[in-house]
Amino acid sequence: MTQQAGGEGGRQGLFTSVKNTLATLLTIGRTRFELLVVELEEEKLRLMSLWSKAIAAAFLLSVGVIMAIFCLAVVFWEHRVLVFGLFAALFIVSALLLVASLKRQVGEPRKLFRNSLGELETDIALLRRDREQAPE
Repeated sequence: MTQQAGGEGGRQGLFTSVKNTLATLLTIGRTRFELLVVELEEEKLRLMSLWSKAIAAAFLLSVGVIMAIFCLAVVFWEHRVLVFGLFAALFIVSALLLVASLKRQVGEPRKLFRNSLGELETDIALLRRDREQAPE
């Protein structure tokens, strides 16, 4: 009878251990999924920033070109030319600054899911270490 009680206790200990392991794996998976979602949100915001700067640069450059052409059309019209020319230059310089900002932002190295992959590598290393240290 002692063997039977020990056998059942061993089974219960095994099931408890399996449940704890599954719970730990689910918790790790959930944490990794949450990190993945955060990184996706950051990438979405980055792309929205890039698109808004590109649209603003295109708009300002278009307005600057139109103003420059209008400035050439009225070149002999007293002092209005200077005003139109200054605004054209302002729009063109603004567009060029935005384009430079876009180039700098696009040129930055961006590794998508860097944090998630790093955490997964850490988890794998810990699991390997635990497996190697486990008594056989």
